Amino acid sequence: MRFRTAGVAVLVATALVGAGVAGAGGSAQTPRVTIDGASTGPFSALVRFTVDQSARVVIEYGAGPETQVWTKQISVRPGVRAQVRLTALEPSRAYRFRIVATAGKQRGAAQGSLTTPAMPTSVRGRTMPQALVVNGQRFFPRMVWHQCPYAYATSIAAGINTFMGTGCVTPQTQLTTLAGRALSIIDVAKRGVSGPGLVGWHHLDEADEHVGGPAGIPQLPSSRDTGRVTFLTLTNHFYSGASPLPHGRDMYPGLIDRTEVVGFDLYPLQVWCRKNRFHDVFESQRELVALAEGKPTFQWIEAGPMNQCFGLDPSPAIVRAETWLAIAGGARGIGFFPDQWRPDVHAEVKRLSTEIASLSAALLGDEGKATVSSPSPIRVGVRRWNGATYVIAVNPTFARVGAKIAVDGLGTAGLRVYGTGRWVTARNGVLNDRFRGLEVRVYVAPPPGTS
Repeated sequence: MRFRTAGVAVLVATALVGAGVAGAGGSAQTPRVTIDGASTGPFSALVRFTVDQSARVVIEYGAGPETQVWTKQISVRPGVRAQVRLTALEPSRAYRFRIVATAGKQRGAAQGSLTTPAMPTSVRGRTMPQALVVNGQRFFPRMVWHQCPYAYATSIAAGINTFMGTGCVTPQTQLTTLAGRALSIIDVAKRGVSGPGLVGWHHLDEADEHVGGPAGIPQLPSSRDTGRVTFLTLTNHFYSGASPLPHGRDMYPGLIDRTEVVGFDLYPLQVWCRKNRFHDVFESQRELVALAEGKPTFQWIEAGPMNQCFGLDPSPAIVRAETWLAIAGGARGIGFFPDQWRPDVHAEVKRLSTEIASLSAALLGDEGKATVSSPSPIRVGVRRWNGATYVIAVNPTFARVGAKIAVDGLGTAGLRVYGTGRWVTARNGVLNDRFRGLEVRVYVAPPPGTS
């Protein structure tokens, strides 16, 4: 059966989990879930449903093959239409969802799918702690820099949703060309421009290398007043693992104070020419998060040759490892530079985009804490969202290594390795695993009572 609400088709397939058990004292029946429809916007969807008995209900959803983000659990009365909002969605993307109702020891479920409409032409941006917000919903930008229009379609096909700067055309032409397809961030010097998809302004690229201090970049009104967010990209020289610029590191708090979203570029392979420094992607991100004091941060990931380090072109595995190292370190946005990629890297960017879009509600959630027992090189970050725990673990080396990861507050729990169907068990908050070179694993512990 199909429902159509606001032009969106929702395919409903009901699946029951568990069986009714009758006893002398009565019977326990599996709750039946009926999906009554869905209303979708570009960044969220409202799913409506009923159950045939009192139950606790949660919806799990995602853009990939697995639905590994959960809504808050609610109590639902029999026959009363309920509704739950799926948040942090992206425009023009298909999502699957599963409504799970639990009554006593019995569990019933109904599955559906929906597709969000295109990017709206009118957008307003602002920030909240650790997240960019677009039209009221948290949003995880995946960006390219100064791209020319002939490459727009290729980038959009790879999941790029935000274009920072303009290349080859005027800002107005970019806004018009990308209308309904992606967001744009335009040079602050062009802030008289307005048009479809304009979410904010970017300051001078790598401003720390070109200005003597904060006075070198303008202080703009807050996005809460204007609907336009300010972005700043720094060099890596704020980082303790890089050499400082001649005017030192004292300027960075002041520079960050002039922007609402701050990022940087590191490029260990293409700038440092070092194959043994991928761990710096994680450490530098952690240091920027600390400097930013709650402002959302991002990192540019090397995705192609920059003609500085011969024979060290980034492979798909390197792009993947660096992207997840940055996210584990606290990045709430990712950029890929240069903006055009060989086919295998393009395929990896598309894969990463699907994973990030699927998990973005969680990746933009609260940070948790984890430690890795020495001497393992594994770098780990933790997110928590609606009772679920997400452990992002990355091997930044080419060697096969093991890791003993202790996650604060996890206890004894089963965790699914995202995208593999494999489960591991953490005992007293500690999980043990082994990693191939540059391997990424995202472990997901479902909210209690949902697995």
